Amino acid sequence: MKALGILAIAVVALALMVGTATAGNGAGKAPLYDSGPFTCADGATSTAGPTFGFAVMNVNRSGDLIVTVSVKGATPNDTYDIWVNQTVGTCPLGSPTAPGALTTDDDGNGNAHVKLDAHPDATDFWVSAVGGGQVLRSTSVGLE
Repeated sequence: MKALGILAIAVVALALMVGTATAGNGAGKAPLYDSGPFTCADGATSTAGPTFGFAVMNVNRSGDLIVTVSVKGATPNDTYDIWVNQTVGTCPLGSPTAPGALTTDDDGNGNAHVKLDAHPDATDFWVSAVGGGQVLRSTSVGLE
């Protein structure tokens, strides 16, 4: 009987550890639009036009926010600063984080891979690639 009680406690403890280890993890992908306008909850709001690549966002078990931005068909041979917004409640943090940049090639294509701390209360994330006379902004991705 005592062995069953210990086993039950071990199973419950393991379940709690697994639940805690995976909380806040997730990954998502969003297209990039030439969209100066945005909202805190949605990111880009001018989404009727063409897309200019995509952003992939992932929060790992260590609490790192890993962002890959792939710009396609933007302004050739120009530098785009990468800005990351983390929505905490109703609006992003006081200011976005600019952890990196990318330079486009002759076709206007470029990639960036950045890593930063995910805010523990953030549930939605979006990025902006600013350069070449454009603001390429993603829609919001929910990661929980």
